Amino acid sequence: MDDVYRRRLSILLFTGITLGWMILCYIAWVASGCKPFMPFISDFDLFEPGDTLFSLGTFLTTVTVVWVMIEILLFNRERLVEKEAHFAWHILNYAALIPGIIAAFSTFMVGQTPWDVDGYMHGKYAIEIFYKGIYWCVMAWIVTARIHWGSPILRKILLARGVPAMAAIVGLWQMLTNQAKVWTEDFDWDAHNQSPSDMMEFCTSRQYPALEVAAAWEFVLCLGIVFTVFSFLLDLQQPTDSHSEEE
Repeated sequence: MDDVYRRRLSILLFTGITLGWMILCYIAWVASGCKPFMPFISDFDLFEPGDTLFSLGTFLTTVTVVWVMIEILLFNRERLVEKEAHFAWHILNYAALIPGIIAAFSTFMVGQTPWDVDGYMHGKYAIEIFYKGIYWCVMAWIVTARIHWGSPILRKILLARGVPAMAAIVGLWQMLTNQAKVWTEDFDWDAHNQSPSDMMEFCTSRQYPALEVAAAWEFVLCLGIVFTVFSFLLDLQQPTDSHSEEE
């Protein structure tokens, strides 16, 4: 399998698997009679069949995103060598793997830690996914700028990568802002963690409209990260990058 084909496959599998389980979980949620607007993604993990779909989906996303990040790291390294870039750019390229791996591990763990079982650790893992995922997006965008600097496709690549990355940043900001309107210091977390015991009452409740808005922004955040990764297909379509490293 040549390098370009393998890298495209990794990106397509990651994107397809991640979008696939999110869509299936949402369909299962609505089909169960739950409110369509708007669950948090981790709410899918509370009831079957969403529980199984969520756990399996986050596992497969973890596996494929690690593969993708390694492929992107190697791709960027090759391009930086071709450009004779300063070693600092290589350090940044490798450093991006650190938040990426943390986000990947947290993705697996969040799928094994429903918030109604361990809300604190679930929240910690989720925040790691969001922040570290965005860190990776920003670092990848910066390395992209160096690789394509001076090329006619610079603007196209930076926009394709920058727009979803910015959407992820705005999504995180708006999600946290709306959550803070409800999750105040005197919020009853014990009662909240017990609320899924009555499935239909929980999943049809409109008690906190701000949390519904926060959940919508969480989807924007996660989709922003996914499509930042997806944008690397553009790099692989460029004529100068389309060769494999076959010997």
